[in-house]
Amino acid sequence: MSVRSTADCGPTWHTPRVLAVLLLVFLCGAAAGALGMARAALEIAARYADRRKAFGQRIRSFEGVSFKIADSITALDAARMLVYGAARAIDAGDDPRRCRRLVSEAKKFATDMAWQVVNHAMQILGGIGYTRIYPVERLLRDTRLIMIWTGTNEIMNLIIQSEYQRELLAQRAETRDVEADASDAERTDEKVYE
Repeated sequence: MSVRSTADCGPTWHTPRVLAVLLLVFLCGAAAGALGMARAALEIAARYADRRKAFGQRIRSFEGVSFKIADSITALDAARMLVYGAARAIDAGDDPRRCRRLVSEAKKFATDMAWQVVNHAMQILGGIGYTRIYPVERLLRDTRLIMIWTGTNEIMNLIIQSEYQRELLAQRAETRDVEADASDAERTDEKVYE
């Protein structure tokens, strides 16, 4: 099979680098997918809460429901900022290891957030949320899958911690040691590490 020179990704030895970038994009795509699932669940729950009545009032007027909606809106907005930030870092060609941390944070946070938002939606809808009348039951299954797919959130934690520690230790000489701000910081006899 022949490949046009314009479609060539570079020499064979560039393959690992190309695959690493593709993995970042794939993880970022999973995080973006979680945003879409959460948004769908939130919209369904908010509309339902506006139509459903209990005790003569729309259920969105009850704190137990409105706070779940407010928490879901806040979590979705926060996750969106993380995902967009990770995507911008990839597009800008930032340090691949930093991008790896940002994308792992975005994937973990966005999928955890989506799970929480879908669960809130399920609670707001009550029993009808478990039926196929609304797509929330499917969103629940899909959200659980996306938390595992492309690397579990526990693996994302390992990547986040590892890359952060590497960044922190690399900057040791460049940044101020805030640990020294404690009034008894010089008491090294109290600092036990083993």
